[in-house]
Amino acid sequence: MAKNKRKHQAIIIRIADTRMNYLFQKAHDIFPNNKELANRYVYLARRYAQRAKIKIPSIWKKRICHKCKGFLYPGINCRTRIHSKGKGSHVSTTCLDCNQTTRYFFKIR
Repeated sequence: MAKNKRKHQAIIIRIADTRMNYLFQKAHDIFPNNKELANRYVYLARRYAQRAKIKIPSIWKKRICHKCKGFLYPGINCRTRIHSKGKGSHVSTTCLDCNQTTRYFFKIR
């Protein structure tokens, strides 16, 4: 019984991961034309991750605003800056919809 449950859970995770990546890609493609639909795709992708209890890949996680949960498209609704002084080297992304700033720190070698 337990072996069958693990196999079933693995299938659910694989399907959710595939659908989540597809929805993020579609959100990226459609955002310049239809912002509301792109945000809906991001909402659905986040729900797939929550239901299957899997992590959103970091490449897509950085494209979601942490406050309004909208899709961030650089140059259209977010501003991205690179800082190498002060609080440390980081990339700051500002959502132009809700004015939330998120910092991603990195090390310079």
